[in-house]
Amino acid sequence: MNESWVIVGAGSAGCVIANRLSADPGRQITLLDSGPPLGPGEVPLGIEGPNFFAAMQEPGRMFPDLLATRAVGIDPTIYQRGRGIGGSSAVNAMVALRGSDSLYRSWGWTNATEAWSLVQLPTELATMSELGAVDRALLADDRTEQLQLTRTNGKRVTSAQAYLWPVLERPNLKIRAATTVARVRFDNRRATGVILNDGSELEADHVVVCAGAIHSPVVLLRSGVDTPFVGSGLQDHPSVAFTLGLREHAHHDAARLPIGTALHTYLGSDLMQLLPMSNLGPGPEATGLGSLMAALMTPTGHAGSVGIGHTGTPVIDFALLEDPHDVDGLVAAAKLAIDLLDTPAFDEITEQVYIDNQGTTVETLSDSSSIREWVLGHCGDYVHATSTCAMGTVVDEDFMVKGYQNLYVCDASVFPSIPDANTHLPTTMVAERFGLRHG
Repeated sequence: MNESWVIVGAGSAGCVIANRLSADPGRQITLLDSGPPLGPGEVPLGIEGPNFFAAMQEPGRMFPDLLATRAVGIDPTIYQRGRGIGGSSAVNAMVALRGSDSLYRSWGWTNATEAWSLVQLPTELATMSELGAVDRALLADDRTEQLQLTRTNGKRVTSAQAYLWPVLERPNLKIRAATTVARVRFDNRRATGVILNDGSELEADHVVVCAGAIHSPVVLLRSGVDTPFVGSGLQDHPSVAFTLGLREHAHHDAARLPIGTALHTYLGSDLMQLLPMSNLGPGPEATGLGSLMAALMTPTGHAGSVGIGHTGTPVIDFALLEDPHDVDGLVAAAKLAIDLLDTPAFDEITEQVYIDNQGTTVETLSDSSSIREWVLGHCGDYVHATSTCAMGTVVDEDFMVKGYQNLYVCDASVFPSIPDANTHLPTTMVAERFGLRHG
C-alpha cells in the first residue's frame, strides 16, 4: 500500500517538498493551501508582471486581517503574507539572495551546499532600462549591487511554476487550493492526518506543516502540540523607511519594476541593507513617490512570539527592538541612509524626504538622539518572519517535531536564527534539505 503524506501550505517550501516527495511513485502526496490556485493558464497579470504591489492586490493572495505588533509603543498593523498556491513567492519583490554560507555551517547544516545545488528557481538581473530613478541614484555608490530576481524574461517565476508545474501529471500528486487546515489529527502522539475547517478529515501516514513562520506554529498550537518553545523566537529584519518625494523627471511608472538594486555593507559585524523603491505601486496617493528602506540584516533579538487567541487566530509580537544591539544596529542603518540621501545623486531626484505619513521631513533627524528616538517609534519589519519552530529546539535534524511521530515542519520557521538575506531563497534551500532527508 502507498505511503501517504499531507503537506499543509503550498508556498516556498511546500511546493519544493511536494515535488521531491512525489518523485517516489510509492507515495501518495496531497498538497493543501487555504488560498487560490496557480496553475498553467491561471497566472494573473499582477503576479506575472514586474510590480509586486500589483501582485499583492490580486484577489485572495494576501491574508487580509493578519495583525502584528512590531515593537513596544507601536500600534499593531497588517503583516503582509502571501496566500494560495505559490505562497509569498507569488507576491514578493522577487529578490534572490542566498545569505552567508558560514551561517548555515554554524548551524551544522553540512548538506546546505548540496541543497543549494538542487534549487531550481531561475534568476536574472533587471535590465538597465527597467531601473527607476531611485535605483539609479543608489548605483552611484560603489557598494551597490544589482539584484538577482526570481524571474525569466522579465516574468516572475513562482515556486509553483518552478516546482509544481513540471510534475502536475504525476498520478500520486494531488493539489488542493481553497482548503484550510484547522488542526493535525493524532493517535496518541503520532500524526495520522489533518482536520479541515469544514470538519472533514484527511488521513495520512505523515504530515508536513509548511505554512510559514506565522501559521505553522499556529497550526501546531491549535492541534494541542505541547513541545516547548513552539511559536517562540520569532524574528524579522528590523527596518525603517524614508519616503521620497521625487522630482517630476524622476517619476517612475507605477506598473514598472519597483526594486532592482540594493546596497549591502558591513558596519562592524552587522550587515546593513539599503533597499530602494522607484515607485510605490498604483493609486493616486503613491504618484511621484519612492522609498529607501534601511534594514539590519543581522539582528540578535529572539524575544518575538506567535501565539493563538481565543478563536485560534494568530497573536503576533515581533519585539523587534528588545535587544539593545538591534536598536544600535538599526540606528546605524538609518544614519547610513540619511548620509546617502544627502548625496548629489539623491539631491538630483528628490524634492523632499519624509520620515512619517504626517509630512515630517528628514531634517528633523539632526543628531544621534533624534535618530534613535525616531527609530524606536517607527521601526517596521521586512516581511521576513522566521524561527518560530527552530531546528534544535522544536524540530530535530529530520524536521520532525520533538515528542511526536510522523509530524514535521519545514519552512522559514525552522531556521535557528534569521538568515542575513531576504528569506525566499533560503527557505527554498531548507526545503531541498528536507527532500534530501526524506525524498
